[in-house]
Amino acid sequence: MKKWIIHVGYFIILNLIFLIVDGIPPIIDLEFGNLGNKVLQTELFTNWFNFYETQFFNIVLFFALLHLILTGLYAVVFKTRTK
Repeated sequence: MKKWIIHVGYFIILNLIFLIVDGIPPIIDLEFGNLGNKVLQTELFTNWFNFYETQFFNIVLFFALLHLILTGLYAVVFKTRTK
């Protein structure tokens, strides 16, 4: 349970940093290439997962959220008891 709280804490801190830094022009100006731009133009990143103006922050947030979900599923499925 303690690891889960640490992961959620890191996620919240990451979001707070992104909220503070997102309005500053241009913090991170990355080019993602052809494949990256095609992924960013999908409906997932244009309509559903568009929380920040900076596309890099949206991608990092997506993978952080995916990490939280997979960590939670792993903890539920492979629940180990410590003695």
